[in-house]
Amino acid sequence: MAVIPRLFIALVALLSTAAAQADDARKKVKYVAPEGFAGHTWGELRTTFTRLPNEPIGVGAAWIAPVEKEVTYQCIRTATGDCDFYSTLNSLRRTFEGGGMYVLSEYAIEGQGFRFGDEAEGLVLHPVVYQFCANWDATKREVPPKFDEINKFCGVRLMFKSESREELRGKPADYVTHYDRMLEKLIEKFGKPANFARKGTVVIETLEADSRDQADRKFRIYRWCPANDTKGFHTNCMASVTLALDPATGVGTVLYSTPVLWEFAYAREKNAKGDRLYKMLHASR
Repeated sequence: MAVIPRLFIALVALLSTAAAQADDARKKVKYVAPEGFAGHTWGELRTTFTRLPNEPIGVGAAWIAPVEKEVTYQCIRTATGDCDFYSTLNSLRRTFEGGGMYVLSEYAIEGQGFRFGDEAEGLVLHPVVYQFCANWDATKREVPPKFDEINKFCGVRLMFKSESREELRGKPADYVTHYDRMLEKLIEKFGKPANFARKGTVVIETLEADSRDQADRKFRIYRWCPANDTKGFHTNCMASVTLALDPATGVGTVLYSTPVLWEFAYAREKNAKGDRLYKMLHASR
């Protein structure tokens, strides 16, 4: 049996210390929601985006009843100290939020892209899809006459290219994908996502080489400031951030989403199960 050189042990210890220090640095980064994108802030009217084409690349709509937010009541006590049933029942109050008609429209400027990071290590984000949400109280599915006054900037979908599962076939276990690099850059900017736990790996090389294959790895959806209740109706932040990857195609997505965009996805799922946006935002983490 070969003896592991002391230099190798020292190198492992050094790398472990560096990783721990980097992890401590990430703990100090608290999530601050993006206030908008490309010089525009959330809530701006679609009509202020003069560079966008007239026609959207996609439009979706959904309707839901208002969602119950909370139920409160007051115990009205009797002379014996017990709650009087009817008085307490009369104090019952339900509060609701959202609901009505939701319309999402998406626009993209042909050829527009952004680099996330510096010239050498940056990742290209392309295409860039601007999202606008309109929500109004309605019992009939009719577009209001002043639609332009309620159609507001509510999110942005940034696409990037990573390695597909087929392209990862045969790659070593420590191979760093564009998805991995994007995750690191998002952690540096926004801190750790919800339920984040970095799992260490030990790779033992043999004469036959490492038997693990990157094509078999799992790619999680990471969310910064997701909905924190069981209904998952919307985020409580100004905007959330989501990172996802389709391993079959290698197409990655970074999604900035305001609360009304979450509500639209929730409404779509209520109308027809299996909505893709809902799954990205709301599905179990």
